[in-house]
Amino acid sequence: MMENKPLVNVEHFALKKLKVYRESIFRFLLRAIMASIFIGFGVIVAFKSSNFFNEHSLFAFPMAAITFGVAILLIAYGGTDLFVGNIFYFAFTAIRGKMKWPEVFHLWLITYLGNIIGTFCFSLLIHLSGLYNDPTVKWISICMHHQANNIIDAF
Repeated sequence: MMENKPLVNVEHFALKKLKVYRESIFRFLLRAIMASIFIGFGVIVAFKSSNFFNEHSLFAFPMAAITFGVAILLIAYGGTDLFVGNIFYFAFTAIRGKMKWPEVFHLWLITYLGNIIGTFCFSLLIHLSGLYNDPTVKWISICMHHQANNIIDAF
């Protein structure tokens, strides 16, 4: 049936990821590291591109969304692994009996660790680049602190 084809593809991709893991744990980890670097890059580009418009412009948020979408495309076409995507891929494949649950949990853990490592690597790279010394980017930090304080005050 036509509606089952995407689900068959999900199993196919999960088994391809499992094959990568079985061939080289380091390569699987590196794919997870690269995924979070792509996301970090997408966030920076989204903030910088929306920065061309003032805060009340109707174009600021759509521009940020479009440029962030580039990060998602990098992940899809680059063959990297985000934890949230692997949750679906591996759980679905395990439910269908094509993977064992202990393997799924192990792959989730490695993907999560890789995403965390990539986040720290990208953060260090951005910090060392001096990007946040630019006054046009300082507002991002101020906004994040303001939002964090609002969230904390809500509790």
